Formats: sequence, structure tokens, C-alpha cells
Amino acid sequence: MKVLIYLEEEKLAPKGGPYAVGYYYHKEMEKRKDNTLEFTHVNSHYESIHKKGRYITSKLPKWFNNFHRTIRSILNRRKFLNGKEIADPKDFSQYDIIHFHQSNHMYLERDNLKKYNGIVIYQSHSPLPFGQEQCCDISKLYSMFIPHMRKRYEEIDKFCFERADYIIFPCEEAEEPYMENWPYFKIFKKANKNKFRYVLTGIPPCKAKKTREDVLMSYNIPSDGFVISYVGRHNTVKGYDILKDIAADYFNIDDNAWVISAGLESPFRRLEHPRWKEIGFTDDPHSLISASDVFVLPNRVTYFDIVMLEILSLGKIVIASRTGGNKYFERMGLDGVLLYDNKEEAINQLVRVRKMSSEERLKLGCRNKEFFDKYLSSSAMYDSYMLMLNSLT
Repeated sequence: MKVLIYLEEEKLAPKGGPYAVGYYYHKEMEKRKDNTLEFTHVNSHYESIHKKGRYITSKLPKWFNNFHRTIRSILNRRKFLNGKEIADPKDFSQYDIIHFHQSNHMYLERDNLKKYNGIVIYQSHSPLPFGQEQCCDISKLYSMFIPHMRKRYEEIDKFCFERADYIIFPCEEAEEPYMENWPYFKIFKKANKNKFRYVLTGIPPCKAKKTREDVLMSYNIPSDGFVISYVGRHNTVKGYDILKDIAADYFNIDDNAWVISAGLESPFRRLEHPRWKEIGFTDDPHSLISASDVFVLPNRVTYFDIVMLEILSLGKIVIASRTGGNKYFERMGLDGVLLYDNKEEAINQLVRVRKMSSEERLKLGCRNKEFFDKYLSSSAMYDSYMLMLNSLT
């Protein structure tokens, strides 16, 4: 069996999303000396042109660089959505299976897929259909210059679901945001239940580089402080604004509570409060998570968040919104994942964790770690993936 994973090998990196999943597959494949899986490669000429362009614009004032990036993005989207971009002719017949992880990749290959008789798999990684996510938190300039942008993206997502022989989700709970935000999906799922397969996402075990003491000292947080952590994008889907509301109210009832937040501070900015520590991008998020008493995951909609797996791997308690893939852990009876439906419940969960003894917190954290080791490691994901692929051929 030969399988093409349609992700550029040179871009694989453990930074979340499809390229992180591809990276973990690649590492497991190398470790096991398995040659079942192959990856695509970048177009070196295309990359060279864009690298030169980025170098030139990086020398310009920041405001101009940002404006130029927006205009370039609008022009590229218009070209793509107008159907003027298409992949060069190629023969996929050597592969038994092609596994696409992004709808734009699959759509670009639409002509080549007309001649392909093997199995096509499509797997989305976003908490909303790819097209809907592309329309979130963007400038109004996009809709001005690209009429019916969301509708055009939806047609591309439809093409991927209908052309694919099989659809992969991590678990059934991860389908919830699609069910709730895309009426077409509910109809499609009802008519095509036999197309759906499930492979839990997995990652390698995480390790903190610094001790709790070192982290708290770095940010002038007292050693007996109750520390809440957040790592992720500062946007609507991830619920960063909800986190700020939760923290603002909780700070009023606990004068030794602190928040450490990491991630690019855009489009939303931090809560202006002396006990909110915003540190921006970090290459060591695991030390921050490990140093905290609890992680708050406030997603408005959830697919199957990799940061959740990182938290469990580090043996920490997490308070998360009762949505999408988060519900999987409730179904599995994982006591160290505490879910909530609204801000008041989130605050009550924080109060609950605050009242726990250090031994009780440690016990729940250990259960999370044990669950991760058994079901959510990259090794477990690879085993599950290969078992699924073999069942298709």
C-alpha cells in the first residue's frame, strides 16, 4: 500500500494544525522505518519568488508592509476563488490512497483527481469548515473586493466532502461545530455515514524546560499564587475575549489569582490588569502550562484542540468550554477535564480547583497524563491511522 499525504514535507512542523499532524506521522514513520507514507514537496521556484518578495517588503515601514500583505492576500484569494488557479498536470496512479488535509489543496488538484481511480481521503483540521474560518477576523476590505466570498468558499468545501471517498475526524464530538455552523454538513452526514472514519489526534509527550519556581519568579508572581494559564491564538474562535471576561470577574474574588497568557497578541489584546501577565509568542509554552495550577480553554467552537493534548501530557487540570471535541473527554469520564457552559460555571470551576488540596490537584493531573499516554500520544495516533488505512484497502 502506498499513501500520499498531501502536505509539503519541507513545511512539516510541530506548530499545530495539519502540518503538525503530518510532522508527527513523519517522525513515527522514521522511527519505525516504515515507507508506507509519502509527502508532497514545495515548488522551489514559487517559494523563491515569494521569499524575495517578503525580503523586500520587510524593509518597508510596518504599516505599509501590513497593508501590502492584506492587498496581496486579497488578490490571491480572488484568483483562487475565481477558479483561475489549478495544479499542474500530474499522475497520481502510483498511490493507492491520497490523503488531503486542506480544502484549498484538494480543490487545486480537482482536474488531476478526475483521472485518479484510487481512494481519496479528506480531513479538516479547523474548528469550522475551512472556508468559514478563512472569513473570520479579517478586514472588511476582503468582502468589498471579493463578492460572496463565504459562499464561494463553501462550494469548495462541498467539493471536498463530495469528492472524497472517506472523511476523517478525530472523534464524533469534533463534528459539532460543523453540524451547528454549516447546514449542508448535517444533510451530508446523514446521507453518507459510511464515509466517516475516526482517528484520535496524537502528539509526542511534552516536557517543561523550567520549574514552576523559575517561571513564577520570571513574571514576579508569588510562589503561593493561584496561576491560570492560556496558550493560543487571541481571536474569536478560541474565545480569548471570553477568557478576559472570566479572569476579570475571578480576580475580584481571589486577590492572589494570576493569569499567564501566551500567543500572538492579535486581533485581541490583553486584559489590562496587574495580575494578567501577557508574554506574547514563546518557544517554551510547556513550561508556562506546567507552572500553572489550571489551564483555561475557552473556545467558542472546538474541533480537537492540540493544546488540550499538551495540557493532558503535562499532567495538568484543564477547565474547558463544553463544546465540540472537548466533550469527548467528558464522555470518557476524565475527571481532570472540567467543562462549563457559561462564564458563571467557568468561575465556579476555578473556585473548585482553588479549594482543592495540592494532593487532589496532583491526582487529577496524573489521571490526565495516564489517559494521554494510552490514547493521545503520536505513537497511538500512528497505530490508529495505519489500522484505519488498512481497513480501506
